[in-house]
Amino acid sequence: MNMSQISARRETASNAARQHWVAERLLDHFPAAVTHVRPTFFAEWLINMWNGTGELRFPFANARHAPIAASDQAKVIAAILEDPAPHAGKIYPLYGAVELDHYEIAEAMSRALGRKVTYVPIELEEFSAILEKRGASPHLIQHLLAVAIDYRNGVFSGMNDLVKKIGGDDPLDVESFVTQNRAFYDNCEDHGVPQGAGA
Repeated sequence: MNMSQISARRETASNAARQHWVAERLLDHFPAAVTHVRPTFFAEWLINMWNGTGELRFPFANARHAPIAASDQAKVIAAILEDPAPHAGKIYPLYGAVELDHYEIAEAMSRALGRKVTYVPIELEEFSAILEKRGASPHLIQHLLAVAIDYRNGVFSGMNDLVKKIGGDDPLDVESFVTQNRAFYDNCEDHGVPQGAGA
């Protein structure tokens, strides 16, 4: 069971995403069943990058994705591990409940939190400065800037029913995810570098 990412491919500008693609190809030669899952951005990104100001400052323009919660991915992974044979050799892109742009994500968060959340589109240079201030490594910054361009170009967009079909439950939507994590937003300060955010 290999956790990859949706932007993994040979021609990506992201060093990390290319490493994921290389790892997939190496594991394809492993003498046992291997399944690759390629999630879009995790819903947890909305926690890891939250700075407490009520603003989502990202360089994603008006492109779209369907944020997927780690808990929904876990259900898919658990189901595959329980019965790996039907999934051997497969690559599964994983998506959340609804494809949204960040204006719509901010609206969903506003409904869940009962206060205004605003999406502020920014350029790559400002995003790089934000990441540096949060203590991100050069490797992570290079990756996130590259996938931001991928995101603008639609690499992270799409929808399917694999979470329900394999994991057994409908995926959480953004409003439900934020509601489940309401305590974090109510008690939050800037928590630093995004780790494990599915970027």
